[in-house]
Amino acid sequence: MIRFHFRLRPLADVETWGDRHPHWFGLTDGWYWIDVNGHKLFHHPSNTVAGKPAPVDYYVARLWEDLLEMLPSVLEPVPADLVDRMTRDHDAWCEEAVEDAEAALDWYSSHFMYTGYLATSPRVVLWRSIADQNMITVDWRHTAEHGLDCTVPRQGQASVPTELFLRAVEEFNRELIDAMGRRITEIEARGPNPDTHLEQLRQEHRQRSRSLAATLQHVPATDWTAVREGVARIFSTRTPRP
Repeated sequence: MIRFHFRLRPLADVETWGDRHPHWFGLTDGWYWIDVNGHKLFHHPSNTVAGKPAPVDYYVARLWEDLLEMLPSVLEPVPADLVDRMTRDHDAWCEEAVEDAEAALDWYSSHFMYTGYLATSPRVVLWRSIADQNMITVDWRHTAEHGLDCTVPRQGQASVPTELFLRAVEEFNRELIDAMGRRITEIEARGPNPDTHLEQLRQEHRQRSRSLAATLQHVPATDWTAVREGVARIFSTRTPRP
């Protein structure tokens, strides 16, 4: 029902960075996309300037890091009285700051997946609800420019059981860590190179291998009273739409 796909660019085609040392992040150069209930995010459809359907071409670590950063917030259940604010009147959250609403704005923004590195950035929001069923909802909206769509369809929403979502995250993490382990082993097999800090690279890989476990230990200390008060202030300034 949900899966995080990726492919790494062949090592021979990966461009070195300015100091010529292989960086863990840079070595994840490749392609990635998300399948959720038959929809594709971070995937260019056939009607784009590229001509053929194609996943986003970028560093896979970007998706991995952003997903882990938001994971504690995504796994924290949203109270039933706040669920409709996750997607209702999105403009209210993006207008000028409302006084004494920082807690609400920080809470809401922690559910956004960062996409600012793309030429045209879709808005992707994830949250968990346990009011009726224990589900993770993915909501996306993409106002494409210059034919650079990267969600199919441009706007949509899909929900998957939290257990399956977490399983997909764990699988993505395991597959990327394993693939990078093999990549580093391939670099090491080439022999010593004065421009290659292999031990630092291997050490960074070991640290990143523990990132998901550390992330899952973090539980947000959300002040729901402050969040609700901030939400009330934000939406009290809105003029009801006809």
